[in-house]
Order: sequence, then structure tokens, then C-alpha cells
Amino acid sequence: MSTDGTRYPDMATHPSIRSNILRHAAALACALGVLAASSSALADGNVIAPSRLKPAERAQLVASVQAARKTHPKTFEAVRAVADRAAAMDARKRGRLAPMGPAFKSVGPQALLPMLELVALQAPARGNLSESAWIALRAGLLEAIGSHRDPLARPVLHAILEGPESEFYVVRAAAEATGQLGTDQDAALLVALSQTAGPRHRALLAGMGACRRESVARELARVLLTHPSDDIARVAVKSLGDVGSAWAWKTPSVATHASEEAATRALSASALVRAFVAYPGELRQACSNALMMVDDPSTPSLIAAAKAGAASDTVAALDTLAARFARNPTR
Repeated sequence: MSTDGTRYPDMATHPSIRSNILRHAAALACALGVLAASSSALADGNVIAPSRLKPAERAQLVASVQAARKTHPKTFEAVRAVADRAAAMDARKRGRLAPMGPAFKSVGPQALLPMLELVALQAPARGNLSESAWIALRAGLLEAIGSHRDPLARPVLHAILEGPESEFYVVRAAAEATGQLGTDQDAALLVALSQTAGPRHRALLAGMGACRRESVARELARVLLTHPSDDIARVAVKSLGDVGSAWAWKTPSVATHASEEAATRALSASALVRAFVAYPGELRQACSNALMMVDDPSTPSLIAAAKAGAASDTVAALDTLAARFARNPTR
């Protein structure tokens, strides 16, 4: 009843109002049921669970995947078909892992979202895949994702790197893919994470050479200056060759950071010559190979300076290095 004495219909018993209430309640219950069903149907990806993504990032990825599935359903089928070949490819492999990265890349430019779905949203169960097949599948997906250099992949890649994943080839592939995005944010994350000791340290160092940025070269050079173990030195040397690669700096993918080329290559060359002197045998050869890739103009003067005060066998090795550099086969 109102303040002026007018009687309103009883909200709970009036037929039309009660009908509206029941209808809206049913609609709400149905919507909630669909939402709950979709959430429970969203299985884990084969590298991370969807919960590793921030809610807004997860919602954006789900929406993008759903839209892409409507537009390019055959591409989703093609990506799944490649994933289904993991066991067969593993059985025929000649090296440590089956080359699944190239197989996923061959699907084409629309494969990014289907691959991100497998990695982070919903993937078939591992089933009876062997350890090597499972690693090849996950690392191959990340390798192919990185080749797209699409910022849409950044939340997934960063979530993997910041998460508990520690398998060497998977972490390395995630680091390489992040490095191929190449922004300040990506470089800073790789540098920060690589400074933490632990089972992922070597994989991060091995992958971050794909990030052609001065800050990455500086960090790799710092690592080598500490004279780390041979295992760590080996991946740091390889990554310095990658980050300073003269050929890579000619590609369009690093054009936005062209102003960093000279400093990055010079940093790489300086650290590699010092490591060449500090390490014998196989690692010395690795330094020589990396210096050919970097092909920095400062290399002859760096070699000459390194000879001062060096032992006779080291001087002889530096002379051989100088001769090789003069006729650099990669040039």
C-alpha cells in the first residue's frame, strides 16, 4: 500500500508479475548453466592451464579463438591433425626430437589462434605419448607461434615463462618466441628471468638470443664474464652469436630497433673474444663460430688486443681466429 492509501498488487501473488519473475529467473539460471558448462569444458592447454592467464587476457583469447573458429574452421582441423601426428613423427625422428615446429608452420598464416588454443586453452589429453613426443609437440607449437611474431601471443608466452614449466626445450622455445616479439617489455622479462638461478636458467639463456636487443646482449656478456660452467657458457656463446648475428640484423623483423645494431654487435664480439681466450677446446671453437656470425668490424682490433700478455698457445689460437675472420665464410 502507498502512503496515500492506494493498494498495489502483491508482488509474490499477482499473476503477471509472478510470471515475469519466474521467466527472468529461468533465463538467468539458463545463462548461469551455460557459463558453468563452458567453464568446465575449457580444459587445460598442453603447456599451461587457462587459469595462468589474467581473466581479461583469458577472455580476450577465448573470444578471438571462437571468432577465428567460425571464420577458419579448416585451419583448426589442420592444426589438430598435425598434433595428432606427434607419435608417428616421434617414431620416425632422427635427432633428439621430431621436427614438429616446421610441421605446424606449414599450416599457414591463420594457424596462430588454433595453436594458442592447444597451448593455453583446450588440448587433447597427452594419452600414451612418449616423453620425447610430448616435448616435441609442445616445443614445436611454441616455435611455430613465435614465427608469427604476433603480440596476441604475448600473454600466453609470458605466462609460460613466469610459470613453473621447467622442461628445457619447452622453456627455450617460449623464450625464443618471446624474443621474436622483441619489445622493451619482452627483453626486460627475459633478462630478469634469466638472472634467477634454477632449472630454467640455462633454457632461458639458450632462448633469449632470439631477442635482438642491446639489453639482452649486455646480459649475456655479463654472464660470460663470470666464467660460468661449460654448460652455461655454451648456451651463452650460442645466444650471443644469435643476438649479434649480422645476417639477422638485416631482416625486417628488427628494423624498429636498428639504432641498437652497432652496440649489440660490438658487445657480442667483445664478450666472445674474451670467452675465446678464457675457454679452451670445444667452447673456443663455439666462440669462433659465433664471431663469424656476428662479423663485427671491431673483431680484428679485439683479437689484437687480446694477444697482449697472452700465453704463446693462446696467441697462436688468436692468430688462427684472425685469419679465419679475414676470410669469414658467413660474410
